[in-house]
Amino acid sequence: MDRGWYVRFVFVFTLIVSAWLVLWPSLDEVAPAPKPVSEFFTNRIALGLDIRGGLRLMYEVEVDEAVRDRRELRAEQLTREMGVRMGIVPEDETPTREQDAQIRERLTVEHLDEQAFRMTFKNAQDANKLDRELLEQYGDLREAAREGNKVLLQVRTEFLERIRETAVEQARETISNRIDNLGLKEAGVTAQNDNIIVEVPGADEQAFERIRDIISKTARLEFQIVHDDSSFVAELSDLPEGITRSVETASAGVGKQVQSAYLVARGEGARKRLSDYVKRLKDDGTVPEDHEFLVGRLDRAEDQNAEEGEQGEEAWRTYYLYARAEVTGQAIEEAFVANDPQTSKPYVAVNFNGDGAKAFGELTGRNVKRRMAIVLDDRVESAPVINDEIGGGRCRIDLGGYRPFNQIMNEANDLVIVLKAGALPVPIRPANEQMIGPTLGQDGIEKGIQGGLVGVVLVLIFMLFYYQVAGIVANTMVLLNLLFLLSALALFEATLTLPGIAAIALNIGMAVDANVLITERIREELRNGKSTRSAVDQGFARAFWAIIDSQFTTFLAGVVLFQYGTGPIKGFAVTLMLGICTSLFTGVFCSRIFFDWLARGLRVQQLRVG
Repeated sequence: MDRGWYVRFVFVFTLIVSAWLVLWPSLDEVAPAPKPVSEFFTNRIALGLDIRGGLRLMYEVEVDEAVRDRRELRAEQLTREMGVRMGIVPEDETPTREQDAQIRERLTVEHLDEQAFRMTFKNAQDANKLDRELLEQYGDLREAAREGNKVLLQVRTEFLERIRETAVEQARETISNRIDNLGLKEAGVTAQNDNIIVEVPGADEQAFERIRDIISKTARLEFQIVHDDSSFVAELSDLPEGITRSVETASAGVGKQVQSAYLVARGEGARKRLSDYVKRLKDDGTVPEDHEFLVGRLDRAEDQNAEEGEQGEEAWRTYYLYARAEVTGQAIEEAFVANDPQTSKPYVAVNFNGDGAKAFGELTGRNVKRRMAIVLDDRVESAPVINDEIGGGRCRIDLGGYRPFNQIMNEANDLVIVLKAGALPVPIRPANEQMIGPTLGQDGIEKGIQGGLVGVVLVLIFMLFYYQVAGIVANTMVLLNLLFLLSALALFEATLTLPGIAAIALNIGMAVDANVLITERIREELRNGKSTRSAVDQGFARAFWAIIDSQFTTFLAGVVLFQYGTGPIKGFAVTLMLGICTSLFTGVFCSRIFFDWLARGLRVQQLRVG
């Protein structure tokens, strides 16, 4: 017997043992795996929602917000370009605060409906500089009307649906990335019209609560400069009950200290009380369009104006910011949790990409000795003073507050997940939520399993009695194919659903088909008087291309289903394609080893093939 047979046998035997070890932890309910095995092989086959049940969440994507974002982006870009054309800002440079103020003196921007804004110029000469040549640089923008020094601009109607569709798809992709970063490979995320549907198998309410929280975070990270030398807050009157005005000494530039006013709310419900008042100011137009008025947590160390008895209470404060965010979360390359060596508290370290590092350096360099607010989802996380230009593209986000260490650590880990996955392009709103049982029903699951087992057993019995010894080989190959397929699914942490089970059943039939072709060819050669060894060689040679052709065409069908299908259809396609690969391996390679063992090892003279 040649040595090549031994090598192939050892190779297959090693694969069988490895496949079983990979699959074993997924069969804990039937055959519990030893602790060393389950600890080393951590991948599992997950059960889908149709088999296991779980949580179904539906979110409505606020697509109109995407149009408003595009309108505001174009208004900001045009304003900067007009600053260049009016000779205020050098070309290819970001305007400073002083240059920005000069532009606003000669040009005002008024946002109208979700897709239109009006630019009003102080003189006609500046208005003429907003010409067709400039607008052609923005293919989605058009001039709707021009009256004197006023120019009405709109996002083109033909672009609206494209913007909305892109927003939904980006939201779906972002949520899917967040779910994947949580390690929930079995969860499904699909888009239907303006809705995102998330389906998570299982029954862990604590895990569901974390998933809801991470999905709903917009994760819009922005770095904005605090306008401490403004009198806006000091001039507010008729403050609601429970909201007071405080004053702090703040740095408003190199060598400039000012008394900056801010609003404070303390006690239970402080954040909501203050946020509602700030929203009311924004809605009635009190807050200028070129500024933001946001809230943030007030730490005890900063709460110097609290009276006795108020120390230690929950407290929130306001920040008056310039609206323009020159650096956003889109510039983030990496985010991770680190510990402050002085306070031993966790914080989120952020590294920017090349463009982001440059923009962050310019932002901090132009605003030395001013406060820079780190804003996440319209909430100020911290507002440190910029002592010097910050190079290297690194910063930190402190989640501070006198809270338990584990609470801050969990919040930091979740923040890293959403920052890595990216910000949602637009806000989403919960539309529906329901806990569902297995969609197949327990009775349907049990009958499906029974039917599958009965079908497999009948096939194996038929092959054994009809093809005798060759049937034993074929049955062994079917079982090996099933082992390799399930272990591959476990290795990739696939989710087993009803379509996946259908694909497995189909693959069993295809594995039998390959062995039938080989056995029939061997039978023909034996009838022609060939020896067992020669019949095996010729049988495999003549059946090989017929097997390849049939399997290849089915594989192409799987590729098409994966490319154009969604959800369960993709799951079916993946399982089908994996099964084709394993059935080819067992049907052609492994079965050849068994027949060679019979013909060359045992030297069988009369091979019984039925």
